[in-house]
Amino acid sequence: MEFVTFMSVFLLLISTSCFGLSENHRGESEGGLVVVAKKQKEFDYFLLALLWPGTLCQGTNHCCSANACCRSNATTMFTIHGLWVNYNDGTWPACCNNASRFDIKKITPLLRGLQIYWPSLSCNLESTCDGGKGLFWAHEKSMELVPLL
Repeated sequence: MEFVTFMSVFLLLISTSCFGLSENHRGESEGGLVVVAKKQKEFDYFLLALLWPGTLCQGTNHCCSANACCRSNATTMFTIHGLWVNYNDGTWPACCNNASRFDIKKITPLLRGLQIYWPSLSCNLESTCDGGKGLFWAHEKSMELVPLL
């Protein structure tokens, strides 16, 4: 039941991301090439991927404080691997909201639940959306949480 409550709150928070992005913007470079940048359109659905950490954690060779596989109370249930917005045509937005930097304070009320149901199972993570290496949830963030917290 706690998982259902956590997911309900989390889905409410994430449901406000990536809306109303359908404008085209055009510009010209000096060489006569036209650069077209299309803003992302509204997404069609959420894709929830779950992960069985037991299998992944068996192959853990490197431990760090961020790796939930290395904790004495490692999880023994399915966890969230990701919750991503997708389009019906099989594509997805690369980064929904890259305009703001990740701020851990914005998700502080959710941290306990995130550490249980959506833990990091590695020590290193590259994020193309939030400026490279960083906190696991900075990589997973594809929405702006401020207005709802």
